[in-house]
Amino acid sequence: MKQLKEPSTWAGLAAVLQGLKVAVPTMALVFDGLSVACGGLAMVLRESQAHE
Repeated sequence: MKQLKEPSTWAGLAAVLQGLKVAVPTMALVFDGLSVACGGLAMVLRESQAHE
């Protein structure tokens, strides 16, 4: 669950959603919306200082 606080996790999820858009074109609008939300989170979250 700590990984959900990492910006790179959200950026990666946005990329996966864009790939799903190609695989399931009927859901393209949903995947785009979720990608925007994930990308926004990636931009506002801070990188953690300590990695375990």
